[in-house]
Amino acid sequence: MSVAHRKPIVAIHRNDPEWIIALWLAIHGGDPAPEVSAQLAERAAAEAIRSLAGVLGGARQKAVEAALH
Repeated sequence: MSVAHRKPIVAIHRNDPEWIIALWLAIHGGDPAPEVSAQLAERAAAEAIRSLAGVLGGARQKAVEAALH
C-alpha cells in the first residue's frame, strides 16, 4: 500500500489520567490481588527453594534443607 493511500490515525480518546486508569482497569481488572498471609508466602517460598535445591544434590541439597528447618 502506498503512502498516498494510508489513512491518518485519529485519536478517539483523551490522553488524560482518567483514560489511562480506565484502560488499566479494562486490561487488568478492577479487583485487587487476593490477600496472601505471611505464613502462606513463607511456606510457598520454602517449597520453591526446596524444589530448586534438588538440582544441587548431595551435601548442598542437605545443607539447604537443614537451613529451611
